[in-house]
Amino acid sequence: MWERGSHRSRLPRVPSVFCPTPAAEAVVRHLPPLVVLRAPRGFGKSSTVAYWLRSGQLDDRSAAWLTLSRPTTQTDLWRAMHDALVAAGLAAADESPGRASVDGALRTLTRRLVIVIDGLHHLEPAVDTELVELTQAHDLLHLVVISRVERPIVSIGPATVDAAVLGVPELLMTTVGAGLLASRLGLDVTEEEVSRVVGEYAGWPALVRAALLDSRRAADGRLVTDPAGVSRYVALILADAEHEQWWDVVTALAVPERLRPDDLGVLLDRPEQRSAAEVVLAESFTMVRSNGTAGYPAGMRQALLENFVAKHAERYRELNERLSRRRREQREPAEALTYALRAKAWPLVLTILEENWAELLRRHAAQVNAAVRALPAEMVAASPRLIVARDYVLDSGAASQAEAALREGLLRPGGRILVSSLTTTQRLALRFDGTPTYGAPEILLGGLDGTPGGAVPRRPAEVERAVPELLTQWGLSMLYDNDGVGAAYGFALACQEAMRRDDEVAAREAASGTALAMALLGHTQAADAWIQYASRCAAAPSALEAVARPLTDTMLAALRLDDVTWPEVAPASVEHGLRPLLLLSQVAAGFADILHGRLEHARIKLQRHAADHDDEQEEVVRASVAALQVDLALAEGRIDRAGALLAATDAGGAWTLATRARHAFYVGAYAEAIRLTEDAASFAGARPRVGLELLLILACASWRAGHHDVAVDQLATAVGIAADTELRSPFLTVPRADLEAIAQQGSLARVFLDRPPLAGTDTVFPEPLQAGQLSAAELRVLRELRKGSPLAHIGRRLYLSESTVKTHVRRIYRKLGVSDRTHALERARELSLFDES
Repeated sequence: MWERGSHRSRLPRVPSVFCPTPAAEAVVRHLPPLVVLRAPRGFGKSSTVAYWLRSGQLDDRSAAWLTLSRPTTQTDLWRAMHDALVAAGLAAADESPGRASVDGALRTLTRRLVIVIDGLHHLEPAVDTELVELTQAHDLLHLVVISRVERPIVSIGPATVDAAVLGVPELLMTTVGAGLLASRLGLDVTEEEVSRVVGEYAGWPALVRAALLDSRRAADGRLVTDPAGVSRYVALILADAEHEQWWDVVTALAVPERLRPDDLGVLLDRPEQRSAAEVVLAESFTMVRSNGTAGYPAGMRQALLENFVAKHAERYRELNERLSRRRREQREPAEALTYALRAKAWPLVLTILEENWAELLRRHAAQVNAAVRALPAEMVAASPRLIVARDYVLDSGAASQAEAALREGLLRPGGRILVSSLTTTQRLALRFDGTPTYGAPEILLGGLDGTPGGAVPRRPAEVERAVPELLTQWGLSMLYDNDGVGAAYGFALACQEAMRRDDEVAAREAASGTALAMALLGHTQAADAWIQYASRCAAAPSALEAVARPLTDTMLAALRLDDVTWPEVAPASVEHGLRPLLLLSQVAAGFADILHGRLEHARIKLQRHAADHDDEQEEVVRASVAALQVDLALAEGRIDRAGALLAATDAGGAWTLATRARHAFYVGAYAEAIRLTEDAASFAGARPRVGLELLLILACASWRAGHHDVAVDQLATAVGIAADTELRSPFLTVPRADLEAIAQQGSLARVFLDRPPLAGTDTVFPEPLQAGQLSAAELRVLRELRKGSPLAHIGRRLYLSESTVKTHVRRIYRKLGVSDRTHALERARELSLFDES
């Protein structure tokens, strides 16, 4: 029942800081007879129109505002519209107003009038035709209608009368708009930060605004957004009666980080819900779609999930458990584990860990850590794998412990390695950080109750038997993660635990793994000792040793520059989990081929790898292949290709550092080479192979840069390391002439270089580029190239013919080892050729 005055007719307020979109600004400059704003709640539709009316842009027109806040009939609409005209002084009071009353008032207009109907979605769809007819009948009328849902007027209006439609695309908050909003809010933000905030909330204006209002700078300078304001606004949207039917669908779709179409049957029980979800997936602007999956942006998803958990916590856990079981069926253990943890489905968490232990430990150690921290203590105590994770993998000091053990010589056969390395401080931190059921109390409190440091906790017999094998798996996972030091530590620890239990089978396998890790690091003598130790064990070689031993033997021989033939093993004869070692062997053979000038062999190995490898290759293989590609390009004189490969790689670690330093040296960027190798000596204790390479590059770069005393000292250190470790192959990575220039006749370094197998050897890499290679005329042309001028213009400036300039350019490219102007300028900057001194 309509009551006079039941619909608001006052002009709403505009937020104190409001930035209309460019599309909205364009519409108000030439306001057509009909304007439709259609978008969900929180898109600033009402604020945009109110801003138009309050900004002065429409001061030459009268205005009447009608807000519909509940379902309204056509009859009630015309009555309410007449009342709004009366309130605006444009119509006389009428006891029974209707459309005729409205038409009569509009016919008497003497100046333009803007009528705003805010809440068109509360009206029956049939009224849309009548509203369009109203705009057709009155020339001085501008009708602005605001709706949260799709309406017939969106298509009827533009087909009948001059109209503008502002939908979601036109009202979305852009990075530019958000930046302007942030500045008006007093926030000093970068374009990247604003873009991130806009992306996290899909450009939804109200959500972006709420996020910016609750943003601040952290102590480290990062822009931090408190999600509470966004969560509250999302709660208002979800609580709206218009969205009630969508609540279950929208929140369920937020549960998976990346939603697949076949997940709908898992998340939604009723057919009509699945149909609605398909509409959201296909049409919603809030969904980010990629590779057949979809998902909400991070900030919006977090807000939806907070509301989901607050209202239906059990339902939230149930859906996560369903998704976990689905991913387990699909053999995707990492995602399955994530959802199971959110569901707090502890038996399922344990099952996933047990079924996929090797893969999860190798590629998703952080998730394993999270699972062990969260699982009830009694479950952890019953699982050998989880106990190993708790007592070794979870140890926050494991990396530094491994480094220290290697430098102190503890990682040798018979060396004493502490089983439990958690410090008192670490134990107290774990005890009091609020983390529930981290592990058994004796692990958290060990060493605080009089237990001797490093004492082995009492464990069930089946756990004791399983520890060495599980530690060996841990060592292998670290090897695959390109952590040679951690791998050596894990394998050596496994061997120690195996011998403590008189398990020679496990001890031999772990010793073989330790030998391989030591060889990769360049500890040749330690690797020999571990090989001998493994051979003395009264047990048959394991599958790991069958692959690792030939690779270890060959690598040690190659490092010593002995004649070697790299083993060829058929992949089909090797367990799937050990095949990365075959790839590693091929890559190591490729490095040896390069050092000995067999570039075609190395190229074939790379081509074979490109054809055979899968996308899930291990990090150690990926990083090694990247380094091999760069070294091959350097050896072939394709300096620009090597630089492009380095720029594209995201691999880290010591080997990548050595590759970058080698590239800097051979492009003649000696200052950069020195910078990259200034800590070379610190690598020698744990990683002598890469440490020796860095020391040699530092010595040669320092010599060429005129720092002769530094070069002599660094070469002396390098020779001392080589004498101790029998490493010889790194000397083939730098020019022999440089080494002879640094090592004076009669010095220990020169004696070392003149002995076999280094006597008479030289590097296969070409002579480093030098700024002095370019003539004065070529340098002048190069500096003109920097200005971006065409060759003809350069010729006129330098009083040279265009043909002569082209000749100079070809020589410049050849001498700098590049093929185009862009790379020539990059190389020139590396060589400091633009210095005018």
